[in-house]
Amino acid sequence: MKKKFALPFIIAVIIISLIGCQAEPASSPLSAALSELTGKVDVKQSGQNDFAPANPETTLEVNGQVQTGDDGRVRLDLSSGTIIRIAPSSLFTLTSNEETDGGLITKIKLEIGKIFIILNGGQADVETPSGVASVRGSHMKVEVDPITKDIYITCLTGNCSATNPAGTVNFTNGQQVILFAFDETTGTWTAPGVLPMTQEDFEEWLNENPETKELFDQAMSTVTALAQPSETPTATPTLEQALPPTEASNACFQVVNPPAGTSLPKQGQVNFEWTEQEGAQYYVITFVDANGNRATIETTETNPSYYIEIFPNGGQYSWFVTAYGSDNVEICSTTSNSFSKPAGDPTPRPSREPDPELPPTEEECDPCNEFSSCFVGWDEYYYVCYGE
Repeated sequence: MKKKFALPFIIAVIIISLIGCQAEPASSPLSAALSELTGKVDVKQSGQNDFAPANPETTLEVNGQVQTGDDGRVRLDLSSGTIIRIAPSSLFTLTSNEETDGGLITKIKLEIGKIFIILNGGQADVETPSGVASVRGSHMKVEVDPITKDIYITCLTGNCSATNPAGTVNFTNGQQVILFAFDETTGTWTAPGVLPMTQEDFEEWLNENPETKELFDQAMSTVTALAQPSETPTATPTLEQALPPTEASNACFQVVNPPAGTSLPKQGQVNFEWTEQEGAQYYVITFVDANGNRATIETTETNPSYYIEIFPNGGQYSWFVTAYGSDNVEICSTTSNSFSKPAGDPTPRPSREPDPELPPTEEECDPCNEFSSCFVGWDEYYYVCYGE
């Protein structure tokens, strides 16, 4: 059975767990070490006229450029600690590393292609043909459509923003923005708007960024996503509770929200809440879909929120919470609760109306041009055109 249910939960855990405080590095001359090169990857340092093949010993200096072919990929480790992954068919420029009143700002330029930024504190600004994308805190993807020059930005974690001449919009965990290119027909820019990330957006982050999975593993001590159903899949999981020694059934904490049988929407954040369990160091939420697929999320909160888009399939879901003590021993579990939701629709990328066709222009009459419809012919050519 495919792991369609489990994968989004892994991404959701990343969104919650990777937001944290990191020491911001001091301002220093910016450089980037290249590694994990595959396919065609070329570099051009500042002052050079031509691109040359890169190798694992290459270090990109300020105002240097990286250009990848159709099969080219490369990881850049900036001296500031930030990681940038450059996808195929991209042209990237490392611009500057500046200390401002608000902290360290790394500036880069993306003319075409796609990059993933895993920020190590401070802020990163990405200049594109259709606007500027910024991230403060953590993870952002920027993609330039090679034909339309529209810019697709996803904010996996952190505080992101997108700006063009029509305005600025702020967005955060699990959201995306499209910066449309200048419309030459109307002579206007389109103001940016915020959309939820799609299932495909989450999977793209996990598939193309090994660091995301590594950071996730470091942050979470217990995460399981089991795709094999039980022998007899049911919508309600069977719980084996480890109960406290006194008044076990009454001593265990209870689920508060969402109430049993709640019908949830297709989009938006949902708050999962339960009462606090005495002696609990952390909690593990277990979700089970109608096919018996399970996924668990560890948290220290008693009221975490998750985007409902992490549940890709429609239908019934069951969930319960287990409390663990400081010795990692299970204390007890809540009774099972249920909710339902409609199937999520992939969010289509908005597109502009095609430019209207311009009326054909009248052909300029040139009697001395053999390709013109009013050409006088070779017999009259010298007489008409040269006056002979």
